[in-house]
Amino acid sequence: MKYIDIHCHLDFSDYDSDREEILVQMKEKEIGAITIGADLESSKRAVKIAEQNENIWATIGAHPEDLNLFDEKEFEKLVTSSKVVGIGECGLDYFAPRSSSGARSEVGFSDKAMQKTLFESQIQFALKHDKPLMLHCRDAYNDTLEILENYKKAGGPEAAKLRGNLHFFAGDVSIAKKFLDLEFTMSFTGVITFTHDYDEVIKYIPQDSIVSETDAPFVAPVPHRGKRNEPVYVIEMVKKMAEIRGEDMNTLNNAIINNAKRVFGI
Repeated sequence: MKYIDIHCHLDFSDYDSDREEILVQMKEKEIGAITIGADLESSKRAVKIAEQNENIWATIGAHPEDLNLFDEKEFEKLVTSSKVVGIGECGLDYFAPRSSSGARSEVGFSDKAMQKTLFESQIQFALKHDKPLMLHCRDAYNDTLEILENYKKAGGPEAAKLRGNLHFFAGDVSIAKKFLDLEFTMSFTGVITFTHDYDEVIKYIPQDSIVSETDAPFVAPVPHRGKRNEPVYVIEMVKKMAEIRGEDMNTLNNAIINNAKRVFGI
């Protein structure tokens, strides 16, 4: 394994026509990946893909937009797989699209409450099974931090088990520092290849706290922007992060692989 994409969605229908070709290409380029569950059915598909392929692992969980109650009994059947290395993607998403008039509405209080309940159910499930979290957080950093900090403050062995990665990080240095204090790693998507908005925070994060992802099939990096994203493009992500940080690409990539192994136990 020369590279690792710690967050992609190989089970999505975007790959239905050529999934096997994608997997062969990943194997040829020695790219490992964690394919992410977004709900119960997606989690089942992710585990199946992981179990059938070397150097591919899976997380299981429910995206915050999946406002069903977390079915612990069903997820218990999946977590026993040796290929399940994390819980999520879970977290909070308060993003509200703009209306036709250009105004942005607020996510309702009840929806926020349901998201928090879903999130906490998965935190408790992760602690129970000693698995890291794969966090999704959009427009909700403060509430996400508050929930995680409360678990840390509780102390004891449970607090020590709380760990994971914040995927698609889009916060600033002050937010990054708070997640680093909780000993979470962070990863970035192809967005960083066509904007400088995140250069400062990418430079700030210590080498032992940064990992690489694609979020494929979404947000393909330059030079593939506008096309379907693929896990093999994680090479472009490592290259860009090394360029921004002013570091040797191989040195950074070795650190990324070690970080992924440490956090997700792969």
